[in-house]
Amino acid sequence: MKTETTAYFSSRRRFLKRAAAGSIGTSLSLASTSVAQMGLSDEIEEQPLVPVVEATSDKLWAGSDPNSEVIGEMVDKALVKLTLANDIKSAWKSLVLPNDIVAIKVNPLAAAGEPLGRKLATNPVIVQRIVDGLYEAGVLANQVIVWDRFQRHLVDAGFNINAGGKDVQCFATDSSGIGYDQEVFYETEEDIFNRREKGLLKSFYSRIITQMATVIINVPVFKHNGITGLSGCLKNLAFGSVNNTSRFHSNPLNCDPAISEIFAHTVIKNKLVLNVVDGLYASYNGGPVYDPNSVWKAGRIMASADPVILDQIMLESLDEKRRTKNLEPVRSLAKYIRSAERAELGTSDLDKADLQEVKV
Repeated sequence: MKTETTAYFSSRRRFLKRAAAGSIGTSLSLASTSVAQMGLSDEIEEQPLVPVVEATSDKLWAGSDPNSEVIGEMVDKALVKLTLANDIKSAWKSLVLPNDIVAIKVNPLAAAGEPLGRKLATNPVIVQRIVDGLYEAGVLANQVIVWDRFQRHLVDAGFNINAGGKDVQCFATDSSGIGYDQEVFYETEEDIFNRREKGLLKSFYSRIITQMATVIINVPVFKHNGITGLSGCLKNLAFGSVNNTSRFHSNPLNCDPAISEIFAHTVIKNKLVLNVVDGLYASYNGGPVYDPNSVWKAGRIMASADPVILDQIMLESLDEKRRTKNLEPVRSLAKYIRSAERAELGTSDLDKADLQEVKV
């Protein structure tokens, strides 16, 4: 099945047209002139573009559900392209070391109590392909942790809970013996006071990322969120890593600046090596839970080390989809993306992205 055109593709076409026309070089030249006129420098260092890869396939929808073999190929090709490696083994070896403890953060929320919601939860096939790649890099199975905040959500999304032994570990922060680190927290009064858990101003980080993981791989889902506009990379990892988050879910806060400030802690920022967006299915309304009337077959997997640019791409695609449905854009709700850019967590400027496509 052919997927629908999105704002991502038009953004990419605009980017390529600018590059072909030399307008990017012109902008840099003008910037250099401006700096020189201010007496600061007659040179400007050109920053490398941020690699972003999107994988698609015309073979993905051979049946009613996405083809598992094709999904795996999409993950592999995206990672090889992103890392400029010769093969998948080299790609993963450029991201992790054999002694790393790798925490794979999924988003299973839409499946909670809703079997059909698995479509809008992180697909286990994507996670398994990531795990297979980690094996190629020398990481042992029991050095891999698939995780979320709530164990019941993992189970509902089709993940098998396992703590201990030689197999891949899969558990949640609320699983027995895990919990939150009382020494590592985010504290703020910029919230809704009557939504604080036990009246606390602190949100504690999961022990999974403070005491266990050395590396984090973020695997969010491309979906709408009624409070933040989008539930993508930044929200999945930030709010999936701490407790006491209900206090930020309101208008006009829109979880901002909490998302970026929580994400900016070294236990997340310094450990995150990769974001792989599950965009096989996507939602344009009714999120973050499953709304069958707002889910469509987006048919893509995206990968980048930069969570901000991925969220910006998804936001533009989401608003384009909403436009075709005569719905208002949600850009104004996604204030956290600009806050994340100001916190130097990445860029939201598509002109600074090297957007590449791979077909399977």
